[in-house]
Amino acid sequence: MNSAFGPKILPHDSPAIHLLEQNDTGRGVYISHIDRTSVKLKIAVFMIPLLMYTVIAAFMFWRASKNYDVVVALMLNDFYYVETAASRKLKNGFWSWCWRFIVASFDYYMLSILWPLFRTFVTSHLWLRLRYGFRQTEVVFRAPTGREYDNMIALPPAQFQQAWQASLLHATSRQFLMGNTGFNTRSPPWNLCYTASTDAYHLANSGQFDLNNWELSVWQKNEHQQWTVWEAWRHQDPTLSTKALTMIKEKLLVEGREEFVGKWDALLAEQANMASVASEVTPAMQQLVQSVNDLFKEEGLDLGELWLEAISEADRIQNQPASEAPGQLA
Repeated sequence: MNSAFGPKILPHDSPAIHLLEQNDTGRGVYISHIDRTSVKLKIAVFMIPLLMYTVIAAFMFWRASKNYDVVVALMLNDFYYVETAASRKLKNGFWSWCWRFIVASFDYYMLSILWPLFRTFVTSHLWLRLRYGFRQTEVVFRAPTGREYDNMIALPPAQFQQAWQASLLHATSRQFLMGNTGFNTRSPPWNLCYTASTDAYHLANSGQFDLNNWELSVWQKNEHQQWTVWEAWRHQDPTLSTKALTMIKEKLLVEGREEFVGKWDALLAEQANMASVASEVTPAMQQLVQSVNDLFKEEGLDLGELWLEAISEADRIQNQPASEAPGQLA
């Protein structure tokens, strides 16, 4: 079997390891892909978060100018300063003091939430664009972060695996990536990691690691804490994947599993329809993935093994000399 289609352990001296370790948030997994969308579209998409954070910056400046003591409290990381500053206004009357305290509390709460978001945008997304601009060929990294991931890991093991697999399938979906670029390629819990992209450009510019090595792949630590890479792009060659799918179905039909193949075809069609319209993983998508897994388990089959065997054989046939006869899926 061609091991090129399975996960591979990175050599210990691979420049990619330093990048992955340096930007790891403790999850030990990334998705990378190459974005070849037009520069004009990338600029248009970038304007969405830029305008959003411009509004946030204006709002923060306005509120900070009204309550400077809130800014000081944030810098000191001490809400007590707000209370002390507000209490000095007691001479203006009790209700005036109450209103002042309520407004200051609101400002403290809002600015404490907005400032980290704004700072992260400036030091990551905006800095990446200022330093490297917009390119025809860009590398994008995504890592599981945020509330969606926290909610996911809180699930029971079986439900977590179901949700995780569904999110991974959606985030690496060819339809999803072909229809989105830049900021829009986030697919909760898979959020963009701009610092990793910055490091990837640095490695490429210094000749240490070619950008094409980041083509759609899943980078993950195994149980031995070794970084591995599963090159998902190899599985998304339209010709190869279609041929592999056909080989699996033919094998199952030869075994007399016509009814099973019919059920699988129906689920595949439903999955394709969902992937084409959904911008993120939905409970229905998770349930659909589980339905496919259950279907194969009930039949006593391992879809992962069947797929790896079929696509490896399809690749061998596609790349063999024309004089050789096509092989069959065992």
